[in-house]
Amino acid sequence: MMREPKLDDLTVDETATARLRASLAREKAVKITVTIDTKSLHALKEVSRRTGVSYQGLVSRTLKKGLTNRATLESRLDHLEREVKRMKRILAA
Repeated sequence: MMREPKLDDLTVDETATARLRASLAREKAVKITVTIDTKSLHALKEVSRRTGVSYQGLVSRTLKKGLTNRATLESRLDHLEREVKRMKRILAA
């Protein structure tokens, strides 16, 4: 069975906390209005209730992660296309 840590045993990494706060302060948020289907909203609110993170924050994180993954995927596809072209040139020679 896992023991719960004592508060006296916990330490705060103030340097890392300051870096995180500075990073968050640099990211500017813009309020928008968006239409979302009911099932997705209920799912977001359920995750929000369980985690304590606002559902708006979850939407933002999900969008950011999806866009990052898409950029990574597109970069990988571009690399593969360049490699295929290079291999075609080699084979044609």
